[in-house]
Amino acid sequence: MAERIAAEVRFCPVQESELGRINELCNIPEIAEHFESIPPVSMEATLALWSYIQSGLVSLWCMHYKDRIIGGAGFYSQPPGTRLSHSAVFFLYIEPAYWGMSIGTKAMKFLEDEVSKRGFIRIECMVADTNPRAVCLYERLGYELEGTKKMAFYLDGKYTDLKIMGKIFWDNLAEEGLHHR
Repeated sequence: MAERIAAEVRFCPVQESELGRINELCNIPEIAEHFESIPPVSMEATLALWSYIQSGLVSLWCMHYKDRIIGGAGFYSQPPGTRLSHSAVFFLYIEPAYWGMSIGTKAMKFLEDEVSKRGFIRIECMVADTNPRAVCLYERLGYELEGTKKMAFYLDGKYTDLKIMGKIFWDNLAEEGLHHR
C-alpha cells in the first residue's frame, strides 16, 4: 500500500494559488519543528517565499497525491558567479499522515535529478539532531556527515546540534571541468 501511494505522488512546480496550502503545511507542528522559522509561519512569510521563487533563487515543487498537496520539496542556491553557486541546499517536508511510505525517498531522488540536471555539483542540507528519521534517510541515500554546528538550533527551550550533510555529483564535476556556475 505505501509503495503504491509513493508511486502515485506527483511533483509539480508550486503555483501562487497553492500558497495557502503551503502555509498550512508549514504550520503543522510536526513539520514546523524542523524549520528555521518559529511558528506560526505567517502568510506574509509564505508570500516572501513566493517572491524568491519568482526571482529564481528558490525552486519549490508541491507533492500531490490524488487531489491533495501532501508536502513540498525544493532547493535554493547562490546566484551564478559566486563562490557557492555550484551547491544547492535542499529542503523537504511531508504531511505526517504520509510519513513512512517511501515518499521522502522518492522526493529526494526527484530533487537530486533536478539539481543534477541544472549542473550543480553538490547538494546539501542542515538537519537537527532532533530529526533522526531525516538523518537516516539521507545517510541511506549516500549523504555524508560533513560537520556539526554545535547548539545551532533552538527548539522547545533547548539548543541542539545541526548536522551538515552533503553529496557530490561526481559526473557533473567531471563535466564541469574548470568552469564554474
